[in-house]
Formats: sequence, structure tokens, C-alpha cells
Amino acid sequence: MDLSDALSTAAGGMHVQSDKLDVIAENLANASTTGYRARTFEVAASSGSLRSSTASVESQGALRRTGVSTDVALVGPGYFCLATPDGVRYTRDGRFSVDADGYLASAQGHRVLGSFGAVRFPHGASIDAAGNVMTGKRAFDRLRIAAFDRPLQSGDSSGLFAEMRRVISRSPARVQSGFLEDSGVDAISQMTALITAQRAFEANQKSVQQADETLKRVVTDVPAVRS
Repeated sequence: MDLSDALSTAAGGMHVQSDKLDVIAENLANASTTGYRARTFEVAASSGSLRSSTASVESQGALRRTGVSTDVALVGPGYFCLATPDGVRYTRDGRFSVDADGYLASAQGHRVLGSFGAVRFPHGASIDAAGNVMTGKRAFDRLRIAAFDRPLQSGDSSGLFAEMRRVISRSPARVQSGFLEDSGVDAISQMTALITAQRAFEANQKSVQQADETLKRVVTDVPAVRS
């Protein structure tokens, strides 16, 4: 491997580790965010270069009892569906409430979708384990809970996911009313990954510096010797 290749490889390694540090930082920042799914960072070689991608970790977060009838958690795979100005978005965050018009809405104010569109939630209603919205013994709607054939890519700053050309089906997840799902981030493992990524970045940085210094010597010393 010549100097230019070594320099390019080390610089590419720095870029990859920088992206990985960004993902880890996002995970740590959301270690206490309700329904947050930790992100993974993967790197693959393609046509002589490195390509990175992120995806959500499909692992169940711990459930926390709140006793609030509009708080719901999913036990199993799947996402709640929300109507947003940008189209349908998906979330594990079940911190719902009833808006001024009587519809079930997310913490960001997006209406929750059911079988018949936005879900109404009249006074005294409840949600059963199948996601049915009940008044007494009568179900008048059912929460729309989507499952996907592959893990979703990273969501936006509000933790909402777009569909991104996945195959969608009805999720078999159980709905737990009066509970919220805590973040799926393991802070200890993320801190360990953070240290490892920092060391890898520093190692690549030293390689870049060494290659750069060698190139400088080639440029300055060789002409001097020839003269």
C-alpha cells in the first residue's frame, strides 16, 4: 500500500468512526426517551469504499406503569401509526392524550390512526390488549399497529419513522394500557462502544498524521538531495 492509499484508508476510517460516534451520541441522548429504539451502525465494503447505514434495534424496552388510560405500550414488534403533515409516521412512544376535538393524539400533537382514520376517544373509553378502543363492552375502533419486514431506518428528531419501502402488515403485538415503554438504550454498552469508537478514530487520525508527515518529507527532502 503506497502513501496515498494509506492516507485515503485512514481518512475513510476517521469518517466512519465519526458517523458511528454520532449514532452513539444520539442513543445516549435518548437513554430516557419513552419508546426510543436504539440505533445500530453498520459498515460494509462496496466497490473499494466503505458504506455505512443505521437501523433501529428491534428489542423490547422495559414497561413502566403510569395508570393513565391513554398511555399505552406495545409488547412485541410493531409501531403505532400517526397522521402527520408529512404523511403517516410510526412510533413506539405511547404517550397519548385526548385533544380539544376528542381525538387521541401523540405527545407531538399528531392524531393516532385506527381502522377508520383518526381515533376518537370519548370520556370513559379504554383500550384493551388487542388495541380495541372500548366504551363499556363495545369496540368502536382499533388502533392501527404496523409491523415491517425489515428494521426501520433512523427516525427524525421527534423519534418518528417513515415507512421507507418496507412491507407493512398488522402487528401481533399486545397493547398494554396504563403503561409506557422505556427507552431500549443500554447506556453501559453504549458508553463502551463510545470509548472503542473514540480510540479507533484517534488511531486513524495518527495514521493520517504520519502519512501526511511522510509525504511532506518526500516533497521537501527528495528535491533537496537531488540538488
